[in-house]
Amino acid sequence: MLRASIAVVQLFRIVNAASILFFVAALVATLPGAEWVEGVLVRKYGTTVDPQQVIVFMQLTMLLTLPVAFAVERLLLALRAILRTIEDREPFAAANAGRLRLIGWMLLVIQFADVGFGIVTWIARALHIDFLSWTPGFTGWIAVLIAFVLAQVFERGAAMQHDLEGTV
Repeated sequence: MLRASIAVVQLFRIVNAASILFFVAALVATLPGAEWVEGVLVRKYGTTVDPQQVIVFMQLTMLLTLPVAFAVERLLLALRAILRTIEDREPFAAANAGRLRLIGWMLLVIQFADVGFGIVTWIARALHIDFLSWTPGFTGWIAVLIAFVLAQVFERGAAMQHDLEGTV
């Protein structure tokens, strides 16, 4: 199970890197000189939207993904490091408390980006363009809380393990 978890984390890192490349390529495709994007928008929406406004909207939306991708990468690296300590039979290593705290902060970044995505959805409606739907969720906020609580648990566990090693 541990090896599978490490493999899944590595797979997620690859998917995250591919997503970054996709969004950067899409962002570059909308830069000046890419009139074909404007042409696609005119064909799809006719005169109901301002193509330049939609392109700026698309660029800002794609830029919103970059902090999320960074947060996901940091989170996955911390998770991989925790899994390695489990593999080494030292799950209550003092560093894991810091790693869990980092995971909590990265989850918080992702949650704030999710709120930003909700705002982006409202802007898309105001621009009268097709866009994904968004519903606020509370599961991610609970995950943030759990990560910070587990960081405290691991901090205490590491201190107890240190005390125990001192008495043996």
